[in-house]
Amino acid sequence: MKPPIRILLVGCGRMALGHANSLKSLSELGIIVAGVDPSEDARNNLKTQYGVSTTFDDLDHALANVEADAAIIAVPNFLHRDYTIACLEKGLHTLIEKPMALTLTDVDDMIATAEAKGKLLMSGQSQRFSTAIRQVKKLLEEKVVGKIRHVIHRRLGSGRGGDENSWFARQELSGGILPGIGVHSLDVLLWWMDEKAVSVSAIVQNIDPHPDIDIEDEVSLIATTESNAILNCALSFHHRAGTEWTVMGDEGVIHLNGTSGPLLLNGKEQNIPETVHLAGEPTIHLEFLTAIHNNRPLAQASARDVRKTMALIFAAMESGKTGKTVSVSTSP
Repeated sequence: MKPPIRILLVGCGRMALGHANSLKSLSELGIIVAGVDPSEDARNNLKTQYGVSTTFDDLDHALANVEADAAIIAVPNFLHRDYTIACLEKGLHTLIEKPMALTLTDVDDMIATAEAKGKLLMSGQSQRFSTAIRQVKKLLEEKVVGKIRHVIHRRLGSGRGGDENSWFARQELSGGILPGIGVHSLDVLLWWMDEKAVSVSAIVQNIDPHPDIDIEDEVSLIATTESNAILNCALSFHHRAGTEWTVMGDEGVIHLNGTSGPLLLNGKEQNIPETVHLAGEPTIHLEFLTAIHNNRPLAQASARDVRKTMALIFAAMESGKTGKTVSVSTSP
C-alpha cells in the first residue's frame, strides 16, 4: 500500500480547519504534516484540535523546511495566486480554495505553472460534491429534460461574511460577491450545462455602502452559452429569499430547492440517493488524494475546467462596471 500523501495546510483559519476535519477520515490516503498561518492563535488551534505539531508563520519558511507532496491553501482571496504558484513551484500538488484568483491572468498563470511542473491543481468547488447537485447533474447526463434552453438560479441571503475588520469586506482583497459566492453558483450551472459562456450582461452593485465595507454585494446577470442557451443568475448579501435552481429543456424541467432538496422533475419529487456516482470520487478531498495516488488527471474541478467559471465571473464584473455586454474569454 502506498504511504499517505503528506499535506501542507496553508492557512489555519475556519476554512482550513474544515479541510482538516474532512481529512481525519482519510488518514490512509493523506495526512497534514504541517500548517502555515501568521496568526499564533490559528496555529495553536490546528495543534490543539488536530494534533499538527509542526507549524510556521511564513509560507516560504515552511516550503524550505517541510517535506510534503501536496498543499491545501485556504487563505484570503488576494493571496491565492502567489501562494498557489509558490507551492506548485516547490513541486506540490495543490488544492486552492475558491475563487482560484482575482484576475483571469492570475488564473492562467496558475494553470500554466501547474502544467509546466506536471502537478495537479484543483479548485475548491465543493458544491460539485453536494449530493443533490450531483443528482441533478446525473439526470441531465441522462437527458431527462432534453436540450437545455434556459437555467435560472438565485442565491439570496443576508450577511456579507465579514465586518469592517474582515479582509472580505474590502473589494480589492476579496473580489466581492461574484468571486465570493458567485463562483459556486456559476460553476454549478456551467458544469450542469457542460458548456462555456460566450457573453454576459450584468448589473453589479454595492447597495449599502459603508466607509469600511466597499465590496460588491448585489448582482443580476444574463449570459449566453455556446449552444445559445440562456443562463440567468441573481446573487445577494442583503435579501433573505433563499436559494433555488431551475433547469428548463425542450422536454422537461428540473427544480432544486437549496442545495439539498426537495428535487422535482416535471413537478414530481425525485429521490436523492445517499451517493451519486459520477466521474471521479464523491468528495472533494477523496478526489484530490485519489488522483494523486493513482497518478491520474482530476475528474472534477480541475483548474483548467474551472477556468470557464472564472472567465464568466470576470466578464460579469467588467459588464457591471461598463454597463455593456461583454464577451467571455474561452481560452488562455
